[in-house]
Amino acid sequence: MKKIISSLAALALASAFASADDIKLSFYNKLYEEDAILIHSDEADETTKDFPGIKERMQAEVTSEKVDALVKATVTLDDYDEKHFGLQGEVNDWYVEFRPIDKIALGMHTGIFADGSTLPIYDDNVNAANIGSDGFTVSVFPIENLRFAVTAPFSFDGSPEGVNWIDGNKNEIVGEDEDGNPIREDENFNIGFGAIYDHELFQIGASVQDVADSDQRQIGAYINLPKLFGKVEPLTIGAGFAHSEAVRAVVGDADLISVGPIESCVSYKDLLSAYATFETEKVTVAAEMAYNLGCDDETFYDFYSAASVSFGIVENLTATATGKILVDLKDKDETQKNITMGAFALDYDLNENNTVGAEFDIAMRDKDWAIAVPVYWKYHF
Repeated sequence: MKKIISSLAALALASAFASADDIKLSFYNKLYEEDAILIHSDEADETTKDFPGIKERMQAEVTSEKVDALVKATVTLDDYDEKHFGLQGEVNDWYVEFRPIDKIALGMHTGIFADGSTLPIYDDNVNAANIGSDGFTVSVFPIENLRFAVTAPFSFDGSPEGVNWIDGNKNEIVGEDEDGNPIREDENFNIGFGAIYDHELFQIGASVQDVADSDQRQIGAYINLPKLFGKVEPLTIGAGFAHSEAVRAVVGDADLISVGPIESCVSYKDLLSAYATFETEKVTVAAEMAYNLGCDDETFYDFYSAASVSFGIVENLTATATGKILVDLKDKDETQKNITMGAFALDYDLNENNTVGAEFDIAMRDKDWAIAVPVYWKYHF
């Protein structure tokens, strides 16, 4: 409820500070399902069926001269205990940014990513490139095209675990004493900072997260080359490096490949990531990768790569073929098998505001596999 109230308040604030002439509103309503419907376990020697949750998602974003805001929320109908159906809601994302003067922006729950961290097929960014946070961010613009941000991360769910302690409050539980009482350790105030410089021919960005915490600190540096310095109009490439002091950092939300129970991600101490897109009027080709240089975590993988091609079949009808792979390069015994995924999608624009689509996804890990058949209808403007 608190997230919903915060999200609605963000949109209300945006409308209040913006005049009717400068408001720009974008919106979509999406009815869809995307979960696995068939799952095969080689160990159990069985193939099971599952009801894919039916989801209703709405996203509204307001931009203006002074205030920008967004709220995205989803309602899901599913058989959560495999017997009984129920409804569940989630606020997937929200933010509000207020610019009281031209040189300063104040943001809540604002993700500000360097373009070079983009993973276009996964449709997200590498976390280390964020110079904002889920908490409060102050951005300044000292010169044209340069943004410098300082952020204090914390949660908006009201939980003690999400507090960013200013006075070093003993909040983190690190163990128990002989009587079973929790042992707590002083926490430093969590702060991050970074900068993004956006030139016509390139963009560079750098960030440092958890500056005062040597066990959680993360550093990222990224470069993006739109139109390859203006020499190749359809081509854009980006790349970056991230270093994490955390025990384990992961790319995205641990679901670079995810079809039913067959899902995982790349964990890292040092990470190389890159992407490329080539877009023409009829064809779009994209590729992305993430490579762990220094983490021996046995739970996740070391190398991820994906490629996709989209092409117009006839007017308003687009087909997209996608392939992905996750490889554990440091598993000497090969107990953690590679994960591969293939997908084929069709999207049809009914008119300017309505699009429908269907997709076939299959993911495999050794002799285990899962199949999903996502379908959707989307109204947008």
